[in-house]
Amino acid sequence: MLLEKANQLLAENKLKEAEFHFKALLDANPENGEALFGLGRIALRLERYDAAVYLLQRACERLPYLLEPLHALADAFNGVHSPQDALTVLEYAKSIASHNPEPHYFLAQHYLTYGELDKAYGILQQALAMGDYPVKAYILFELVQFSRFNHEQNYLNELHHFLTLTNNLRLKMVCYYALGKSYDLLDDTEQAFNYFTLANKLQSQLTTFKTNELAPFYQQIISQSDATLIDSRDKRFTGTITPVFIIGMPRSGSTLLEQMLVSHESFASLGEDASISNQVVAYIEQQTQLPYPECLSKLDQKLISTARDIYIERLKQSPHVRPYMINKLPANYQSLGLIYLLFPNAKFINIQRDYQAVAWSVFSNYFAENEPYFCSLSEFKQYYDLYQQLMSHWHSVMPDALFDLQYELLVTEPEQTLSALCEFLGVKYSNRFLEFYKSNKPVATLSKAAVRQPLTDKAKDKYKRYETAMNRLVNEPKTTQEDQQTDRGAPQGE
Repeated sequence: MLLEKANQLLAENKLKEAEFHFKALLDANPENGEALFGLGRIALRLERYDAAVYLLQRACERLPYLLEPLHALADAFNGVHSPQDALTVLEYAKSIASHNPEPHYFLAQHYLTYGELDKAYGILQQALAMGDYPVKAYILFELVQFSRFNHEQNYLNELHHFLTLTNNLRLKMVCYYALGKSYDLLDDTEQAFNYFTLANKLQSQLTTFKTNELAPFYQQIISQSDATLIDSRDKRFTGTITPVFIIGMPRSGSTLLEQMLVSHESFASLGEDASISNQVVAYIEQQTQLPYPECLSKLDQKLISTARDIYIERLKQSPHVRPYMINKLPANYQSLGLIYLLFPNAKFINIQRDYQAVAWSVFSNYFAENEPYFCSLSEFKQYYDLYQQLMSHWHSVMPDALFDLQYELLVTEPEQTLSALCEFLGVKYSNRFLEFYKSNKPVATLSKAAVRQPLTDKAKDKYKRYETAMNRLVNEPKTTQEDQQTDRGAPQGE
């Protein structure tokens, strides 16, 4: 009963309560593998990767034939930048369940992250032949992303067949996204849009709030981070490291820009690192007993110094520490004022892209997070407007720290665009920026396959095929509950 309660709390992301219950189980039985596994998963979510490795290794020893702890341990090893250890664990998991496609899928994901696309593709093809397990939906989804199919040989039949076997909402949603992508690549624009619409409708059912509920939070950020607060930063501050934050909307090209920059010897990256919100903000909230952004009103130099050290420690955990350390979590734009107070030498690159292109890319890609703006064009428009409003504020109170970079210019005029960015950052332009695709540095975002290819502008205008349909969908009356019975609206062939 206690274990069931702990796992339920963890599923609800109530980490402190779950941790209390798992520790109680461990106090009663120090050899409880399930409790160790639970604590390890909590450590993973909090990005405490060293602790996660320790806990999950102990869990795996006590649960030797369970796959889930092994897969979590591989994630922890990647968190401490030990990809070879992660690979060893994943290969072991595959060896003890050689006829189960699930460990094959996780091993393929590892190869995808490190740019070994052919290995990943081969393993996914093997896994596809192993039967109709739930993970088959995700295997098909990943295979579709490779775009290695045509009108004669494709995955349409497998996807349609799998949909007849499951009533699981999430698995159906993943298949709909894969069908949308398949029909898009096969130039059937109407079917592609229909399936993307179905996928978004299903995912919308998993959301728990509406985007307009965020508006007061954004207004509080603006009111708390006024010019007086920003001007109070320590202008004499200098550091041996310049923190660089790539911010903006999702699907605007942040992964491409990051991979270009880390091709230069002066740059390294933390990836999409959430330590500003998960650790720095959490510490300030704890010390002030006020939520963000109200806690900004209670900042003093001692608190700023300690919070700064928390992020510096995170930077030191990187396998490579360079003069310019990138954090490319797009949502960090919500914390720019705080970051600038901690690091007056920080640089912020606001990557922008045509609104319609971003909206289409978000609508047609599967985000595992169930935020409403990731699965609704109208909700995304509200989120985009909030972002624009907040960025306008940041430009007014900290203009010298911000650089607006246009995605369309990055892919059509890369040398000129990157040269201007280098001038802003204070580094010398390098031709190595354009050889980014030769790198095997880990990439775990939706662009993990795209950034392994030479620079192209093919994606720049792709949305135009769907512009009319997008506008029609945004302007439609809100769907009724009957419309939400998405199977009823499935395109022909479902």
